[in-house]
Amino acid sequence: MIVLRQFRKLISMEVRVFRREPIGVFFAFIFPVFFLFLTMEVFIPAEAPREIVINYVTPSLMVLIIATGAIFGVPLSIVTYRQIKFLKRLTASGARSLTILGSIALANFMITVLGIALLAVAAMLVYDATLGGSLISFLAGFVFTFLSLGAIFLFIPAVVRSARAANALSQIIFFPVMFFSGVFIPLDMLPDWIARYISPFIPITHAAELMQGLWLGTPLVDLIWQVLILLGILCLGLVIAVRAFRWE
Repeated sequence: MIVLRQFRKLISMEVRVFRREPIGVFFAFIFPVFFLFLTMEVFIPAEAPREIVINYVTPSLMVLIIATGAIFGVPLSIVTYRQIKFLKRLTASGARSLTILGSIALANFMITVLGIALLAVAAMLVYDATLGGSLISFLAGFVFTFLSLGAIFLFIPAVVRSARAANALSQIIFFPVMFFSGVFIPLDMLPDWIARYISPFIPITHAAELMQGLWLGTPLVDLIWQVLILLGILCLGLVIAVRAFRWE
């Protein structure tokens, strides 16, 4: 009962902190919808079949929202709480490490769900986006992607000491991987050497391919490679976090 009370309190605090961060609100809720409209109205040629294009763009931008939480949300929260000695006080009060990490992850998951829901509503109402696959499979893939990306980017709070350094490192990582993973620019429009030698080594590339496939209704057997890669990324991220993570 005490653990549950601590869990709820930490989640509530994390959500309140997020609401006070305009940059986080912008990238979670406003930027994906803005980029959706920008892509469909400016970047896509008028002769392109929009009913097909939208069903590739929508899941890609959902990965953008997931990656935002994984690269900025969870790492910055952990580093900030550690810098102000909040994590140390929590552990001293009896809060378990799993409870603390779980509450931060769940709060960011809730924010991610809201961002994706807003994007999906905009895409469906304005551009008639349609989920071609199973809703259950897509939701399972979404949770799996969130866990995988969230785990691998836990190396950020493991290697930096201050919130400023964490924010700088997150920005250095975020924009290149968004461009080179097929989220901002489709892989077939990237230079061949990037698509062949750089993109396959970016976790978000495989996350985008998995989410696109599940949205379009691609059989899971055809996505097994992406699933296995993300599973490996999830395991690797957890190992790195456990071995390198510092509470103070």
